Amino acid sequence: MKLRISWFKFTLLNAVFIAALNFALFKFAYSKLSFDADAPMAASLPIIYFSLLCALFSLVFLPYLAKPVSIAAIAITCGSSYFMQSYGIIIDSEMIRNVAQTDAGEVLSFLNPKLICYMLFLGVLPCLLVAFTRIEYGGVKRHLKVKFVAFVGFLALAAALFLPQTKSIIPFFRENSFIRAYNLPFYPIYAAQKYIKIEFFKPEFKQIGTDATMRPSRERRLMVLIVGETARAKNYSLGGYAKNDTNFYTKNEPNLVYFGDARSCGTATAVSLPCLFSKSTRKEYSSKEFSENALDILKRVGVKVVWLGNNSGKCKGVCDRLDAGDVEYFDAGYDTNMLLSLKKRLENLAQNEIIVLHLQGSHGPAYYARYPSEFRKFTPTCDTSELSSCDSDSIVNTYDNTLLFTDFFVGEVIKAVKDVGGDKSAVWYFSDHGESLGENGIYLHGMPYAIAPETQKHIPMMAYASDEATLARLRAQKDEAVSHDNVFSSLLGFFGVETKEYDKKLDMFN
Repeated sequence: MKLRISWFKFTLLNAVFIAALNFALFKFAYSKLSFDADAPMAASLPIIYFSLLCALFSLVFLPYLAKPVSIAAIAITCGSSYFMQSYGIIIDSEMIRNVAQTDAGEVLSFLNPKLICYMLFLGVLPCLLVAFTRIEYGGVKRHLKVKFVAFVGFLALAAALFLPQTKSIIPFFRENSFIRAYNLPFYPIYAAQKYIKIEFFKPEFKQIGTDATMRPSRERRLMVLIVGETARAKNYSLGGYAKNDTNFYTKNEPNLVYFGDARSCGTATAVSLPCLFSKSTRKEYSSKEFSENALDILKRVGVKVVWLGNNSGKCKGVCDRLDAGDVEYFDAGYDTNMLLSLKKRLENLAQNEIIVLHLQGSHGPAYYARYPSEFRKFTPTCDTSELSSCDSDSIVNTYDNTLLFTDFFVGEVIKAVKDVGGDKSAVWYFSDHGESLGENGIYLHGMPYAIAPETQKHIPMMAYASDEATLARLRAQKDEAVSHDNVFSSLLGFFGVETKEYDKKLDMFN
């Protein structure tokens, strides 16, 4: 027997359900309110929001459309609310870009009993209930009358509560305009259309550095550039972190310089990776940018460019124009899987060569899966992707083990570069972005840069140089503010490339 419900009750229940799943929105709003001074506004906000939802649903819940719209709203709201509540993230266009570029392995790392139960009971079952319930509209005239009364009535209720408080509500929303990012399912829908517009309506591809030339030199120059994943400077012992020795393998390298004040271009790989190789600085860069990068210019002037990638998200378009034989992807297992291939390539170096190693690094939430058992040095650990089920100490220890394993990897790369010798060799490591480990209820990364916590932007950066002249220049900058903005011109400068795109002020190596 099919369930039946009147259109009006269907509209009310949808509004109640969506409002209830907007827990993160009300949590954010109430965190900005003083209940003593703002008691009337605090009490009226949920009613205003519910009334506006009812008014909106009164308009869009039409025959043949009500069920599809309801199911879409429930699915988007349920999925978004889980990740927002569990990890403290925001579903904006860049987060949607991350999701779109995620592979199956990364998706599976998020699976846990809590996610399955949440999606089943608050997503799948309500959607099935909607699908198999008959909505009774009554006659056309009666339905239009009920729809009109509902729309006007709920709008009037919202206005009755809002208008007397305009002097407090309007300034509140102006000062806290970011609250719109918590509004489900509406902000994710807006973010999705923004992502589609950027991703599928790109401008004409632009060449840059067509005037580039490389200064003649008898030196054999080698750069191994290691792009880390999700490492944050706060947990680097080279930067003063005392809880765990996360730099055990590199701390005694005399030719290594650690830069304590380094910042990322973004808070997610999908932004940071293209941005750091771009000629644009962080403030100039846009996801709409569709042009060549530093690697394209280096290849054009005769530098051999190699990309070895163990990151599950591939190279985000950065290496797309390299020769097929110079791009090698691994299975996103342990990063050390790349070492054998690196050493083989070091045996057959070109006169000028850059090898980029893109790590899986500390990618969460399955931190425990990023290192082999022998690197489980800091205990107890959090051996699940359901981070909220672990205490803070276990999460930090597990994360620190990933940093230790990355440090081991960097140390092995430096040893390999030393073994091949050369006139001018360098190993440059930095992370693509940082990470949140539960501080203020925020996990992982990907928050909008303007409001992202410092732990998602302050990244580790260190460089090894074989020659004293380069080493002296690096040491002179170890306490200066550096960032991904320095990468483009530093790579060109290291290989002696001259072009109008080069900015000497941003070159860390010359």
